[in-house]
Amino acid sequence: MKLKRTPELHAFLSTYFADSNMEADEATTRAFVATGSAEKQRQIVTQAKALAADPEFPTEELGTEANRWFGDDVEARAWLKGIADTLEAAAQGSEESTAVVKDSNGTALAEGDSVQVIKDLKVKGGSSDLKRGTLIKKIHLIGDPENIECRVDGSTLVLKTCFLKKA
Repeated sequence: MKLKRTPELHAFLSTYFADSNMEADEATTRAFVATGSAEKQRQIVTQAKALAADPEFPTEELGTEANRWFGDDVEARAWLKGIADTLEAAAQGSEESTAVVKDSNGTALAEGDSVQVIKDLKVKGGSSDLKRGTLIKKIHLIGDPENIECRVDGSTLVLKTCFLKKA
């Protein structure tokens, strides 16, 4: 029952490692990093390292929750440390890759901001164009510092930030 004392790690293992494919563990962990909060990731890494260092390591319980079969404690500890290392590396990589998105005037844009079009834009594949001065509400940042995603007249568009200014 040692794993029950690490609730975030327990929930992570039982939720994200539902199948027994060990080759997909790194991809599964990276998928969690993309969707999970940074605080939860830190908690899981801390709990995994503490559990791996515990002299009474719960190999059988870990194997049951992670849907894995481990031959001995050494193999189970190595697997858990690998997951923790992958979480740390992916979290650091995602923090480094967080780029600031700026409009044409250099003003930082945030998720959900409203922007205004500064130049008439032709919409590829659409019958209507975006006119200068069009207000676009609730933009979505897509991880690219030069592009944003938004909805205009029911269509989802990706627009270059050089043609936008914060409203």
